[in-house]
Amino acid sequence: MKKLLFLLGCALLLAGCRNVPETASPIELKKDSSVRIVIPAEHATRGIEGFLRQCAGIVRRGLKETVGINASIEVEGRKSGFSGTTIYLGNTQAIRRIGIFPAEFQNFDAVIATRGNDIFIAGCDRHRFGKKVPVRHSSTCVLGTVTGTVRFTETFLNGRFLIPGPNGLDFQACKSVSVPGGLTWKITPRLIMGSGRFSEVFYDYSNSSPGYGRIHLYGGHSYYNAVPAKKYAATHPEYFTSRDGKRSPLGNHLCISNPEVQELIYKEMLSKLDGGADAVELGQTDGFNPCCCDQCKAYGGVGDDYGEKIWILHRSLAERLMKDRPGKKVIIICYPPNSTPPKTFSAFPANTMVELCKYTDEVFADWKKIEVPGGFLTYIYNWGNYHITGFTPKRPPSFLARQARTFAANGVKGIYRCGFGELCGLEGPGYYVYGKTLEDPKRSCESLLNEYYTRSFHESAAPMRTFFNTLHHALELFPWIMDKAYLTSQRNVLSALYPPDVMETLEKNLVRAEKMARQPKVKARLLLVRKEFDYLKSIVDVIRMYQAYRTVPSWSTFDLLAQKIDARNALIDSMLDKNGRVPRLKEFPDVRFFDGATRAHLADNGRSSTLGAPFNWDTGLLKAKKILPGTTSRKMTVRKISGKPVFNDFTSGVWKNLKWEELGGIQLGPIVEKTRFKAAYDNENFYLAVVSDLDPKKKFLPLGQDGPCWRNDCIEILIDPKGDRQSFYHMIYTPVAESRFDEAYGLITDPLHPLYQKTDASWNGNWSYRCRREGGKWYSLFTMPFKTLNVPAPRPGTSWTLNVGRESRIIGGSGNEMPELSLWSPNLENAGFHDPEAFGEAVFE
Repeated sequence: MKKLLFLLGCALLLAGCRNVPETASPIELKKDSSVRIVIPAEHATRGIEGFLRQCAGIVRRGLKETVGINASIEVEGRKSGFSGTTIYLGNTQAIRRIGIFPAEFQNFDAVIATRGNDIFIAGCDRHRFGKKVPVRHSSTCVLGTVTGTVRFTETFLNGRFLIPGPNGLDFQACKSVSVPGGLTWKITPRLIMGSGRFSEVFYDYSNSSPGYGRIHLYGGHSYYNAVPAKKYAATHPEYFTSRDGKRSPLGNHLCISNPEVQELIYKEMLSKLDGGADAVELGQTDGFNPCCCDQCKAYGGVGDDYGEKIWILHRSLAERLMKDRPGKKVIIICYPPNSTPPKTFSAFPANTMVELCKYTDEVFADWKKIEVPGGFLTYIYNWGNYHITGFTPKRPPSFLARQARTFAANGVKGIYRCGFGELCGLEGPGYYVYGKTLEDPKRSCESLLNEYYTRSFHESAAPMRTFFNTLHHALELFPWIMDKAYLTSQRNVLSALYPPDVMETLEKNLVRAEKMARQPKVKARLLLVRKEFDYLKSIVDVIRMYQAYRTVPSWSTFDLLAQKIDARNALIDSMLDKNGRVPRLKEFPDVRFFDGATRAHLADNGRSSTLGAPFNWDTGLLKAKKILPGTTSRKMTVRKISGKPVFNDFTSGVWKNLKWEELGGIQLGPIVEKTRFKAAYDNENFYLAVVSDLDPKKKFLPLGQDGPCWRNDCIEILIDPKGDRQSFYHMIYTPVAESRFDEAYGLITDPLHPLYQKTDASWNGNWSYRCRREGGKWYSLFTMPFKTLNVPAPRPGTSWTLNVGRESRIIGGSGNEMPELSLWSPNLENAGFHDPEAFGEAVFE
């Protein structure tokens, strides 16, 4: 006990403990102690009482599970005559009587105090902007009492918040709980903002993610709110960007030199600060398109450096704010085009913070040259199924601990965690290490991991330590793998991370841990790990069998592969509810299990890339049609025509007797919007007559020459007229006129040229297309002169290699989602259109 008290005393001293008289006797709580927990009768905001009752529940559970005390929960002033220990939670009259006023506390600060035989735990609990509206979620509040409850639970009740929810909170039985007498411990968390995907309030606060605090964030970009195109485009076109002398509200990009625009941006800042926020985010539109009017070109006197123009504008707004609203802060986002530190000044005003989206040691070294008085916020991308590894683990704890220490050393005061919390089983140790290192950068990664294993898995801790050590060792390869261009497909990355010996070690130790488990809470935590691991294993099993099939393509290896594919599909189906989404587990209702993914996202393993072949194969259909994938390539005949190619439905005239060629899934998966084409030629041109399904609800704008056509529904044509797969021409067009893109690959043969073995977007061919839409169909006629390809008209028997692809986009999407990809000659390797090895053969008659 003396050793425990000494360690606790040291911990309190390091955390800022003060006013602990040497003669004050500690409060000792044992099984026969009489304890009540009291919450205030009145609260600053409706809804706060619910959170304080949760605090009381945590403390009561801790007392019960540690020393066996059955504490009561009461409202202050409703009972009297109690002679035991009272634990006061929140802004009670009792804590104010001892001279502590929690309502005056800042951010997530809290206090733990003892006077006589009583314990006080409190902080400022209110709507984060001081509004008198009901609060229902922790993200709308600052809950200092939750901060205090978490620290009291961890420090004195030896509790650990390991996973969100009751089954993730762990206590250990002991003979007594000891709290120093005469204590006044003021707790000031290192972060004033920690947010992302919220789970359960005590887990979030324990792991340095308590919420937005008193900061108003827009998700990075405030211009949309300040000057919305919907409101101003018609009446004030001069507010928006100018290109070639024309104003356009497309994308909501602004004319930043316009004084009225600057005033609207400033008024938006004031509206949030006057509404109760202590700090407000300031950021330009996403995918910033500069205004090319004369005033914007001249703004700031920095030429065409629009990043510097943004810094100059935003700094001037910060200076103005410092005069108009003393004590309020502005958070300027460092994001393209101002993704590097400013060049024209070396200091920001005292009210300024900077939000970083890149945060390596090198980035912080660059920022050492600039004075940022308010410190930094960061928007981090450590987790989330948008990574190439999808719904499988990403970062090892060692990486997370290093990052947390870097943030602490460089004055980071707020963090937004993108994609956090989807894999609390496999990524749980990393989450724990990250949160605790942010709280105390001096804690070692190894000790935190050992604490997590011991407290999470108890009797099964030994095999789970081996399990996670093996997993984390594999994940150490992640940064190296991502630097290798040939490992940019999900299949290749996951294959490199999880070789057979790693998967065997993981499976053996998880099975061993499951057999050793006795406690229900341990079994529940292992179940979470098991479900996530089985999903990972189902992917790796298919990859391994696919590699065997590619080595020895035969019906026997295909059957073995098909069994693994079917087993994975069955696993995915078993994970879904009646609405086709992954439900939360009854054992962990507060865990965002696989982020509630749809079947499509599980099948693709995430939302930014797809697993592709062979995961999307219809194995039954392939077998029924006796197609052994990858053993043959597509081939077609191109017939010569004598008449003019008519732009019709391509079933009459010169097209009547030509064969349709069908596009399928790029890796033999199913397709919703189908495409087919006919090919022909004459003495001057090569023709493609293309018919695609196209939802009438889809709307398109022309993108001009070399615009980003690939962000819309489009046809992509790739032609290698030499047939040697060393060079090709790439053409794209969309369903509207004047909307095309072209480039060439392999035409530059000088090894010293910067575009050697790269695509050259400066190539512009003299080709054309015509298109129309009718009855849910998109008809297009593509014409390519042979002169543009620098080849003569083909003779009978001439062979080209080529491919024809289609991208189909989601209605109402941003253009960044994975489109439906269809391709004439499928690409089983990398799910791209541009691989000459996947081109089919076109033979001219």
